[in-house]
Amino acid sequence: MRYQAGLAGTLRVTVEFTDTARRLLDITWSAANASAARKKFEYARIFLVTLCGDPERMYLDLVDRRPSASVQLPAELAEGAYAIEVDAYGSASWGDGRLDARGRSASFMIDPGESG
Repeated sequence: MRYQAGLAGTLRVTVEFTDTARRLLDITWSAANASAARKKFEYARIFLVTLCGDPERMYLDLVDRRPSASVQLPAELAEGAYAIEVDAYGSASWGDGRLDARGRSASFMIDPGESG
């Protein structure tokens, strides 16, 4: 995958707003290729990626033994285009930097009128 040379697998990441006023997202991920499908992911880290201006990743959550999460975006988030990235790990190795798969959602917009 283009995000990291030599990365074993890629993930298909989907995002759905469950409450736009509170900026709640449901995020799911699954294997997008044969290499990722062979792995069992124990942990995943979720990041919000800024797509306008300088690219920046903001850590949102650590997920244990499941391929989904519900997260609330920060209220002070500026309007613009964003995506969710998921880094998946086959063991508790996320602290060691042994990333097994990564995926990025389609872009979505945050508008100033969406915050409560």
